[in-house]
Parts: sequence; C-alpha cells; structure tokens
Amino acid sequence: MRIGVILDWVNPVIGETFRVLSERGVKLDLLRPEERMVDLADLRVENDLYILKSGTELALSVAGALHALGAATLNPYPTVAMMRNKIIVTRMLKEAGVPTPDTYVASDPSDFRPLLEFGPLILKPYRGSRGAGIHIVRKPQELDGLKLDGLMLAQRYHPPDGPDCKIYCIGGRLFGIRRIWPIEKYEDKLGQPFDLSAELRDVALRCGAVFGIDLYGLDTVVSDGRPYVVDVQKFGSYMGVPDAPRVLADYIVAAGTRAMRGELQLSESA
Repeated sequence: MRIGVILDWVNPVIGETFRVLSERGVKLDLLRPEERMVDLADLRVENDLYILKSGTELALSVAGALHALGAATLNPYPTVAMMRNKIIVTRMLKEAGVPTPDTYVASDPSDFRPLLEFGPLILKPYRGSRGAGIHIVRKPQELDGLKLDGLMLAQRYHPPDGPDCKIYCIGGRLFGIRRIWPIEKYEDKLGQPFDLSAELRDVALRCGAVFGIDLYGLDTVVSDGRPYVVDVQKFGSYMGVPDAPRVLADYIVAAGTRAMRGELQLSESA
C-alpha cells in the first residue's frame, strides 16, 4: 500500500502515526509542496491514497489537481477545500441546527463597531487556521489598530465556563480534550482528556454529518452551560488523544484498503 501525505509540518502525534504505518508495511510518500518547485507536467497519481494534512493554498491546489486526475483523498478534496472557508462552514452548521455563536462577515473591520454595543467579539480570518490572526475585541477603538487582510468573521464572544473543549473524531469514535486558550507552552497542547456528555457527543456527530466525514476535529466553548461550536477542522492535530497514533493508523489503513479496491469514492471518506 502506498499513501501520499500532503503536508507542511508534522506534530508528534502525526509523526508517530507515520512510524506505525511504516511498521505495518505502508509506503509513505511525504509531499511538501512549499519546499520545492512543482512541475505540473510531472504531477500524476502515484499513490493508492492521499492524505490532505496541509491546508495551504499550494497544498490544496496540488491536491485539487491530483483529485482531478482521479486520486482518492482523505478527507475528500472537495470537502477539504470547502472547509477552508469559515463562512461556508459556519453557515452550513447553522443550517443544520448546530449551536454556533452569532457570526458576521465584513471586509472592513469598522463595520463591526455597532456589534460591540452588545458585547465583545472574536475576529478571525475567514480562511485562517491554527489560531492565527484571532483577536478578542471589546472596545470600538481596538478595531483601529488591527492589521487585517481580506474578509473577516466576527463571532459573538461567549466567556467560557472553563477550558475549551476540543473534540476529535476518528471513524466515528469521539475523544474529548480540555485545553486552555491561548496556548502558552507545549503541555497546553496536550490538554486533559475528559468524558463527553451526551449533548457534546450529539453536537460532535452532527458536525461530521454536515460535511459527510468521520475524521475531523472541532473546537467548542461551553458558556453558561451551553456548548457553541466555534471551528471545525478537516483533519485535526489529535494532540492529547489516548493511543492516537494506533487509532489513526487503523483508520488510514482501512481507508487505503478501500481505495485500492476502488471502494473509496472520490467524494466520500472512509
């Protein structure tokens, strides 16, 4: 089995997952598009399955080209490309009845000024990732000093009852990790595992159903006892998940097997 991984960096969990896969005889082809020039004439499907770990513009473009050439991808390329846009993701979640903060979009941050009369906002880039470019804004004058590039989302800030609730899904199995934000040291990334309530389990599974995937992560904030989904990731870091490398490797091998048999459709996950 040959599996290509389109990535830009590797955290310890993913690195250990690669080791487990290699021990099982999987041939890994690690593709880092940003590190070298890509000759499009030479770009072809050379692996049974491609894992779309990176969400950079170049990585997504390479993944899109491979998808167009018939490559099987995990998660499906059309879904991954769509999920990079937080405007689309948030609207789809709202349509499905998933609890999310009130959310607004603008290209000029000053448009958000009237919203601050009713409480703080969290501003984030509409194609942001890994917490980059996120700002908590409480006063109108704080908008003046922000250096923003492109469309921004403003979500109503709900003060958390405690640490944020990170939820990961691997093949329908859910894992809850409590994690402080913002992260200050490595240990903060690992967080603390916790048992999901029935409500959080339902919310997490509904998020996966919205996008038709069962390999993903989501960020939730519980405020006044009510959960709010503030982001959904098309893959996830899986930091802090017990035995994550083995569980991920099991899932990836199963997806690769289906791809080799022609059973993994180009528009669906494992």
